[in-house]
Amino acid sequence: MESKIIMNMNDKSTNKRIFNFYTIITALLLTVILTASVNADVTIRKIPEGKTTAVRSFEQFGMRYVSLTDFAGQAGFGWRWHAFSKKLSLWNESGRISFVQDNSFYTVDTSALMLAAVPVRRGGTLFLPAQDLVKAFGPKYAGSLSWDARTSTIVINTLRHNVLSVRSEVKQNGTVVSIALADSLAYEFTYIHPNLAINFANGSVDTTALRRRAQRVGVVDSLFFLQYENSAQVSLILNRVVEKPHIDYNRSTRTLMVSLRPQIEQRRAAPPPLPIPVDVPMIRTIVIDPGHGGRDPGAIGPSGIMEKDIVLGIGLELKKALEKAGLKVYMTRDRDVFVPLRDRTNFANNKKADLFVSLHTNAVAGSKTRLAATRGYKIYFLSQAKNEDDKLAAMRENAVIELEEKTHNYDALQNVLINIAGNEYLKQSQELCIIMEQTLGSTQRRIPKLHLGVGQANFWVLNGAFMPAVLVETGFISNPEEEKLLSDKRIQTQLASSLSEAIIKFKKQFETE
Repeated sequence: MESKIIMNMNDKSTNKRIFNFYTIITALLLTVILTASVNADVTIRKIPEGKTTAVRSFEQFGMRYVSLTDFAGQAGFGWRWHAFSKKLSLWNESGRISFVQDNSFYTVDTSALMLAAVPVRRGGTLFLPAQDLVKAFGPKYAGSLSWDARTSTIVINTLRHNVLSVRSEVKQNGTVVSIALADSLAYEFTYIHPNLAINFANGSVDTTALRRRAQRVGVVDSLFFLQYENSAQVSLILNRVVEKPHIDYNRSTRTLMVSLRPQIEQRRAAPPPLPIPVDVPMIRTIVIDPGHGGRDPGAIGPSGIMEKDIVLGIGLELKKALEKAGLKVYMTRDRDVFVPLRDRTNFANNKKADLFVSLHTNAVAGSKTRLAATRGYKIYFLSQAKNEDDKLAAMRENAVIELEEKTHNYDALQNVLINIAGNEYLKQSQELCIIMEQTLGSTQRRIPKLHLGVGQANFWVLNGAFMPAVLVETGFISNPEEEKLLSDKRIQTQLASSLSEAIIKFKKQFETE
């Protein structure tokens, strides 16, 4: 009996050892799996040194997570891990930043802020999505930080600005404008004589040091600089009409070279003895289309303000401003009524309008952080969308068809767009968008521009308009700050004044072409 009890005890001890053995093996395997999922796909590049270093990262939920301690070592931050509280403290001469594992709140000195995603721990270190990392560390970095998702690169720029200088030189066949950059930047240019505007996405320029100045070098009369929330602009005023600018980027010198060749004037044939009078195209009649209305409130802001009310207010102010300038103005609605999409452009056609301007406010869904971060105006013309953001904006505005009593074959518009893309109004609509974007950017500062300020998408309300037509997203009603601005009568009047000024500029250009 005694020996049997001893044997049972030994069996229990053996089972316990086996259980402990498998527990350890399982833990080791999990560690190996988690560690193996961490790779070095993210590069940190230091500007202007040009030095690059790979850091640990992994992808989760479509986001690239980066090791905070690896980044800290490259960016000159000291750090300490508090095992008990699971807090990572980092510091430099500017102050201290602290993150807590699996907690969306972080602190900068004594201020508590919120992340879009929580820091997670893998392979013995804490990771954070790259875009959150750049946002959190930005205020504590002497230069600038940026995340390039396309190349999976975090750029640490010790210089405060990345658009450094502009110089013009006269060459044998034209003028070359050299724009020195701290690093390669995505750019886009628009040329409507006499203005050539070059926009740099994520650009930063010292507008105080590089203020507007006369230059008078070759075809360049003067240049000035503009800083927007997410881009910088170099704007050249030219004294001669030039051919389409040719732009090259020299990677070794980090210089954008803009070649401007004067347009060769062709000899004009002798006029006929009896010239036939030709009607000069004029812009006399404008149709303003305040979006939504009646049973369609449009987007609704955090405090309950409705898109239909904001755009009606702006539309009425725009009507006053344009009529004061001597133009005939009609509105698709001047009170709170519902108007189907197709009836809006039909109205403009029936009035033989020379321009059609549809007014809206933009909106996004998501966390409070996303709502607060997404803001800005953007002007669209009708064409196929080039990116997902513009496509989503069009889908939201097109959703009004669900409230229409009569169904139309809107799906057929996809095929119609192929023909519209090449029609006579596309170029003019695009030019009106550019003038509106530039005028809004130079006349008001409360609402920034979104991306480059001009976009294209399949907005059904613009389809079928037999005149230049644009859709203006005046700002994000989903952003608490912009909702408050857009509902302010003074801001509505300012926006209307800027849009009116842009339309008058377009009118003068259109009538002198």
